[in-house]
Amino acid sequence: MPEQMTRDQAAAIVHDCYITGQPQITAVRLTGYAPSWVAAEFRRLKARGISPVAGQLELFDTSG
Repeated sequence: MPEQMTRDQAAAIVHDCYITGQPQITAVRLTGYAPSWVAAEFRRLKARGISPVAGQLELFDTSG
């Protein structure tokens, strides 16, 4: 069985999923952490005022 990633690594993945508008289940699958932990992280990000689509501009090149 693979070793579980660190909490900091998982939090970074959750953050990336959140700001790019990915569903929580994606973060759960990528991190291997419990859905309840991921949901709590999503709530913390929302409470901090971070936009759930803040990273969308990075995904799409609007310059051309």
